Amino acid sequence: MKLLSFDFNGTPHVGVTAPEGIVDLTRAMERTHPDVKESRSLLAIIQSGIDIDTIGERSLAQLRNSGVLGDYLVANPSWLPPILRPPKILALALNYQEHIDESNLAFFNEPIVFAKYGCNMISHEAEIELPPFPQKVDEEHELALVVGRNCRHILPSQAAGHIFGWTIVNDVSARDRQRERLKMGQPYAYAKNFASFCPIGPWVVTTKEIADPCNLDMAVRINGKVTRSGNSSKMIFNPYQVLAYCSDYTLMEAGDVISLGTFAGDKQLAAGDTVELEVAGIGVLRNRVVAARQEWRNFAAGVATGPLVKETPEAGREKAAELERT
Repeated sequence: MKLLSFDFNGTPHVGVTAPEGIVDLTRAMERTHPDVKESRSLLAIIQSGIDIDTIGERSLAQLRNSGVLGDYLVANPSWLPPILRPPKILALALNYQEHIDESNLAFFNEPIVFAKYGCNMISHEAEIELPPFPQKVDEEHELALVVGRNCRHILPSQAAGHIFGWTIVNDVSARDRQRERLKMGQPYAYAKNFASFCPIGPWVVTTKEIADPCNLDMAVRINGKVTRSGNSSKMIFNPYQVLAYCSDYTLMEAGDVISLGTFAGDKQLAAGDTVELEVAGIGVLRNRVVAARQEWRNFAAGVATGPLVKETPEAGREKAAELERT
């Protein structure tokens, strides 16, 4: 199943794609399976361990056979990130050899894992906001796995049974800041966690629909033009190895997301771009890129990198007075 989240009158609902269109699975299951209390949240569905493929298909079939499935269709969903509050989002750096080569960096014998902050997630069709200072900003098209069951110290051969499904993550990266922070030994956490720098979606595809996640074609389109393409078979560490590795050093929890690294090619974004990330069998994650809506008061506006703007007591009082006036 392809499972999504959307806003319904101010409340998150779970949706599912069907031949007829997108179905409000939350409302559908409230009618057909009122005993299933987790239907309002994809995270709750994952954490409960229910067989949502079977239950969901039965719900759709019951409504279809009753002739009322059309009452549950959602023509224009107000998209949300498919998992609203995952316990954690981890991401891999340098998991494709061609990306290592183009970055002029060295291969490491184990995965390089960093965190993406959940507050920076944005949905399909939402806007990626650029920082208000000169900056080379790249998209990073990545296949991502969603953990289905808590696990600790598992082997790669056991990992498939702990995966709920697959989605797409755009690991948007501020490259000038990243290069600057690399000198400090902190290249990832800062430059990859600006607000809106974690588009995810449009949905999570359950494992029953993806026969082989290690052989999926991927492509990026910017303003309708294919700018780069790759295949998940080129990963250095495959999804099962990555999940097993992460489970050794920390508890992996149901609903966690692991973004599995990007492939080579020109990735630069600019305000006004529409970027589409496609994975065979999953679909297309689409976002528009916009210029910054306001200045960052603590950062120099005219330079790509540089020190924090230190506020003098006098300047601080002036800023406070200005804010009071506005």
